Amino acid sequence: MSQQTLPEEAIDEHELEDFIQDWHWDENSLRFAKALGTYLFQFINSLTAQELSAKTINKHCDNCWCIGWLECGYGYRDIFTPGEVFASLYADYEYEFQRKVSNSAYAIKAYRTTWRKLYKYTKALGHLQER
Repeated sequence: MSQQTLPEEAIDEHELEDFIQDWHWDENSLRFAKALGTYLFQFINSLTAQELSAKTINKHCDNCWCIGWLECGYGYRDIFTPGEVFASLYADYEYEFQRKVSNSAYAIKAYRTTWRKLYKYTKALGHLQER
């Protein structure tokens, strides 16, 4: 199955702004948050195209918000590059997720699952360098 990204104009700007409102604090962080949020929306749209259940998509959407919030708050990047943010099959910020969001086994497992799907999505789009 071929994965495609949506053009940026296909993303609802108001919905994106609502999604990322807690992720930024200045112009530089806003640019990063918008780019990351747009990528996460494209990922969520790809899940919708796979005809997953609404409950599953909603869980991934919630986890995408957490991933974006944690990346913007704890990450060190100035420019969003999908292949750098999602370079690993293993979830970043898991410790922070457990401290700030939930430490239930179910929530952590779901967070890891969303991260793995993001990694595979990023890889399918050709953003990851073969090592």
